[in-house]
Amino acid sequence: MVEATTEKKSGNRGTNTGMETLDGNVRKTVESARGSRIDWSQAFGTFKSAAQHTALASAKRIPLFQTARPAPVDRHLSIDRMAAALAGGTPKNELVAMIDDDVLRRTGVDIRGKFFQNGETFGVRVPVSGYFSPELTLFVCKLMLKGAQVVAITEHGEEPIPYGVTVVAPFTDQALNALQITEGIAHLGRHFLTPAQRKRYNERREAAIAQRKVASDEGSLPSVPPELDPIDAYGTFLEKPVNLRDLVRDSYPRPKQGEEARGDFAVRLQVDLEALDKFSGMAWVGGGGAIGDFGNNTRDWMLLEAFIKGGKPVAGICYGSIVLAQVKDSVTGTYLMQGHFATGHGDADNYTENTATMNPDDTYNPSVSGAAPINLSDMLKQAIGTKEGGYVTELGQAPMATMSGGAIFTGNTVEDGDSVADLWLAHHLGGLKGDYFIAGDGLGRVLTKDDPSVERIARW
Repeated sequence: MVEATTEKKSGNRGTNTGMETLDGNVRKTVESARGSRIDWSQAFGTFKSAAQHTALASAKRIPLFQTARPAPVDRHLSIDRMAAALAGGTPKNELVAMIDDDVLRRTGVDIRGKFFQNGETFGVRVPVSGYFSPELTLFVCKLMLKGAQVVAITEHGEEPIPYGVTVVAPFTDQALNALQITEGIAHLGRHFLTPAQRKRYNERREAAIAQRKVASDEGSLPSVPPELDPIDAYGTFLEKPVNLRDLVRDSYPRPKQGEEARGDFAVRLQVDLEALDKFSGMAWVGGGGAIGDFGNNTRDWMLLEAFIKGGKPVAGICYGSIVLAQVKDSVTGTYLMQGHFATGHGDADNYTENTATMNPDDTYNPSVSGAAPINLSDMLKQAIGTKEGGYVTELGQAPMATMSGGAIFTGNTVEDGDSVADLWLAHHLGGLKGDYFIAGDGLGRVLTKDDPSVERIARW
């Protein structure tokens, strides 16, 4: 069930005196520069006029809902039901039927009775910290239930540390005022806690209970975390991840090592990359920790370059797509996302203050305000370029996921591990190919570069 939304289109600036004239001056100034340095004095004679136009243009920049939403709206009830069913011990045959229904509804591909049967193994790069619960849990569970082996991979083989929002509901998206972490999703996240994490969680829970026993005013205290379910198979998934540095021991030599280092690096890297053929695909899941773990991680670049060039599917979910936005061809320096479609946080829902960085006690980190240090949508647009493909987004339509060329999969935001899994299954088990988009209305469609949901970086 997804709420129908109507967007207020930006660009209706007629009520602002002189706005259209200044808009025209700005466009002419940028166009006349033809990619060189822009002389803004051609558009603005004074600082006051520049400040006025900047304020008015900023106020009109983002499409808005015509009517503000007074309360959070659960825009993905089917996802919450799926997560709750997984956490609640629903029989496997019923879970598989739910997955098959999701894939059929979203892609039109029927995978009923189809499973991975040849030992297919998929790697999942997991950030060490961050609110990655649904990006990881829903994606992993759907693949496992359809017969795939899934291996967790972290930077040093350490256990990930889920932040509070991973397991405590609800969490509301700042742009859409809609629930992202619902109780069903949070419940499933708690199943993925490892024994060490469960110990820390229970210690925290017991401390909260003890606080309430001696407090005169319980209303001023944080809520008591829910009691954990008995440990199950999900709890072992993150217990002993594979070490990324064992898969890719290094990436490329550094200048201080001199010319003689090149041969040894090439030999060592070739052995490592060829061994990755055991994986049928690789996914990078998001959350705030992905920005730090995956940003400029050259081992991830080497792995991703080999997978894309070797025809193995890759996925970036939420901020996990930062790797896709950075990786380049080692020969030409060309972005490997050139001409592809991808999605990720856009201007309308980019995390700013008090959303991206959480502490284990459910508080925000005041030193950095929670602002994400990157603009993922702009990075993706830059990597994709101006001719083919594009960045895909629809305000109010989430979950969203794209498949580009039947090889590169991306999810927009927190709950999109679920929708990326459906595209992945439709491709692997049902033969879905080409360029495809799952929007929040639950109806997928073939993507073209002229689709109204596609944006590209501005070039003159």
